[in-house]
Amino acid sequence: MDGGENSWESQLCRVNSDNPFMLHNGIRASFLDGERAEVRTRAGEFSKNAMGGVHGGLMFLMGETAAGLLVRSDGHRYVTLDCSFRYLRGSTGQRELLAEAVFVKRGKTIAICRSTVREEGSDKILAEGEFSFFCMEEK
Repeated sequence: MDGGENSWESQLCRVNSDNPFMLHNGIRASFLDGERAEVRTRAGEFSKNAMGGVHGGLMFLMGETAAGLLVRSDGHRYVTLDCSFRYLRGSTGQRELLAEAVFVKRGKTIAICRSTVREEGSDKILAEGEFSFFCMEEK
């Protein structure tokens, strides 16, 4: 991809309509510009843990999904190699959750992204992590 605005818009439309994993989990891509990606969801009853808070698994998959969207913004296919994820605060799910990913490193075959998960309207980070990806195609 050339990284232009139209290609990013088409990627957002495509993942929001054709990605079964995102659709099943109620996650939608809301921003992509080749340097940053953002996904959002509203935690439903099936996204809560036994204590009534947002399950950490939802936060993890949001972080990984945002990072995956960002690395694929160059038009190549990637697979997740490794990750490290930390839970810092809980959420009741009253507000929409958003995950933002930015690059730590974008190499020829390996890309590393940092993702943060927050509630809409808050600067407090609920969870954060780093995700490493391997490019499956020759660039």
